[in-house]
Amino acid sequence: MPKEIDFSSYECDCGHQSHFFANTIKEAKAISQKRIVRLGDSEADEHIIVFEHGKMVGIICPRRDSQRPSRRKSRRRG
Repeated sequence: MPKEIDFSSYECDCGHQSHFFANTIKEAKAISQKRIVRLGDSEADEHIIVFEHGKMVGIICPRRDSQRPSRRKSRRRG
């Protein structure tokens, strides 16, 4: 289970830690009151923190999710 280390730091199940400025997290949590917010870190293996209803609800991990097929369908141009 991903966890919130402190107000602006998060740890994934794989051990990766993402650190943000406090104001960035404050704004993401405020916006997430109305819609889902995804916040990516700047590391090479980008982890995405997901906020909903003002709380962190999960982390999208590229290591863990790399084996899943992409849900995005490619468009073919004719």
